[in-house]
Amino acid sequence: MTPPSALPNLAQKNLALRWGLVIFFLILEFALIGYAINGSRIPPTVKKVPAYEPWPESVLEVASQIPVQSGGRVKPLSTFARFELLQLHGSLKMKVETRGKTMKVGATEWLLDCLFRPEIANQLPVFRLDNSEIVTNLGLKVDKLRTRLSFEDIFPIYDKLMQRGQELTRESENRELEMKEKQLTEFAQQILSYQALTSALDFARNGMQIPTEQLPPAVENPESLQKFSHWMAILPEVSEAIRSAADANNGEIPEAMRSTLGTIEEFITKTRFGLNWIPPYDESEEWRPLGRTLTDLIEGKSAQWEPAIADLQTLEELAPLAQQPDSKAFLDVLTAWQEDLTQRSADRGLGKKIPTEITYYKRSYFKYALAFFILSFVICAVGWLVAQGKLGTWVQRFAGITFLIAVGFLVWGIVHRSLVTGRPPVGNLYDTIPFITAGAVILLGLGELITRRRLLLSLASFFGMVGLFLAFRFEYGDAKDHMDPLVAVLNSNYWLSTHVVAVTLGYSGGLVACFLSQVYVHLRLAGVIEGNKSFQRFVTRAAYGIVGFTLVFSLVGTVYGGIWANDSWGRFWGWDPKENGALLIVLWALLILHARLGGWLRDWGIHFCCIFMGMVVAFSWWHVNMLEVGLHSYGFISGGEVIWFFYGAEVLSLGVGLAAYLLHRSEKKG
Repeated sequence: MTPPSALPNLAQKNLALRWGLVIFFLILEFALIGYAINGSRIPPTVKKVPAYEPWPESVLEVASQIPVQSGGRVKPLSTFARFELLQLHGSLKMKVETRGKTMKVGATEWLLDCLFRPEIANQLPVFRLDNSEIVTNLGLKVDKLRTRLSFEDIFPIYDKLMQRGQELTRESENRELEMKEKQLTEFAQQILSYQALTSALDFARNGMQIPTEQLPPAVENPESLQKFSHWMAILPEVSEAIRSAADANNGEIPEAMRSTLGTIEEFITKTRFGLNWIPPYDESEEWRPLGRTLTDLIEGKSAQWEPAIADLQTLEELAPLAQQPDSKAFLDVLTAWQEDLTQRSADRGLGKKIPTEITYYKRSYFKYALAFFILSFVICAVGWLVAQGKLGTWVQRFAGITFLIAVGFLVWGIVHRSLVTGRPPVGNLYDTIPFITAGAVILLGLGELITRRRLLLSLASFFGMVGLFLAFRFEYGDAKDHMDPLVAVLNSNYWLSTHVVAVTLGYSGGLVACFLSQVYVHLRLAGVIEGNKSFQRFVTRAAYGIVGFTLVFSLVGTVYGGIWANDSWGRFWGWDPKENGALLIVLWALLILHARLGGWLRDWGIHFCCIFMGMVVAFSWWHVNMLEVGLHSYGFISGGEVIWFFYGAEVLSLGVGLAAYLLHRSEKKG
């Protein structure tokens, strides 16, 4: 690359102005990025929980393997806990201070606390609050606008919150709720979901609590009458006794019987919600919480009393032992419970992929890929400073090695994810992010292998860094398990591996061209490539070639999509927003290619159009999902405001290009 000393005289005179503009635009761009990041995070909250005891690793390992049915599939308890905590907390870890030490509580640990130690779980800062006004208006004092609260923090306004949430839910049937009202109803629903988990094993922890004076004197084992499972086992006899007592007392039920019956009804109600971790005892495919199974037994819809009572007894044995989580007795019973549920799941041909799913999350492929992309980008930056000699060569090689390691983690993560889901790598909006990132970095990596210009390697590392950051940002914000089965219209591996993959590769190409042109205009404004026409032509040709790549895959993917739409919906084209977005990419790419062939666009024009193409791709890929219009409803998302920051960054890049172009013209005329 030509050093600044070799630049044309006029460019040298304007060097201070050029770098001043570069710094100005970079400050604006990084301020925009920083604002977007800061707006999506909550400052860490450390809550003092003096009585907190960590769960042993052996317990966590066994508990994580317990099969749970959620989202239409059987998954490990650790995955269920992961997304439950993300929905409530917005993160996979929470910090607590105990005995003067700060420790992190993970998702599986938190869920075990909910089930077995709710008095501890109620102290944990689990509830993410993005707008504290919804609780301060109800009388709760909160210092920060965005914070995290525990159930104990919320308890003083619990009744008001639930009442207001119910009122707004009824009102939503007749009018559109305001943003704060929607936030309040969602917050109230989150609290109810949390309570369903913490009360699911109340029957096992608390027992029936029948006063001793109410027990018949002839009872040989009073302790058995304190167990919920005992009363469920004799429930038909209890019901008959209550009817007889009512007949003998003019329809009135004795107080002791009424109290016992009320406790039974309370426990059944509480166990109707929470975890779907009980495989059905009949041929049904629906896993249920125990309460729903018990309700079916009582109503005569099922006759499987013995296995249901056995499950109740196991949980009644497990809950008290959990008060000493490091005891061998607790681990043994928990292991036996996990093995029993796993075997019952396997007997139905379910849960086979639980071990590999646990491994997938443990290996954290995308986190390692992100770390190596960052390292590769930093090394590339160093390489630009020591471009000459053996040191520059070794730095370049080291950057290439770290880049290949990052790509390896990224690709294997996508492959492993496909093995777990049993479908092609792109099936939902989240899947598109790592796949687009992989397609872009591989495309740029191949370009670097051919050209050896170092620019494409630097850009590939940066693209990988940005793409994976977006993947984590979306996963944490959306808080949904994207491995769950797809909606019926998408349940076709053929179309997923043709239409969706082709369109997504088109997205990759369009974004690569956009990023490459952004690099070009920034370098032109800085003046560092003004005297290097060869390098300018290389970047322009690379961007132009990638536009052709984008056109091919976008066109093929769009045509395949039309064929799929004809097969599924009975029409090839319906001017659906998602279809229109794909067509816009095709038309814009065609415009660039034809304008270049016709001589209407040269280097500056191509790069301006490529930067704008980034906005076209972002609209088609992301923004149309926010419109909530059309037949592609399975792709709708709420939020996603980060798209506006992307548009802002692209507008700033166009401003960089315009400033660089005007300086170039003025210097040329001078």
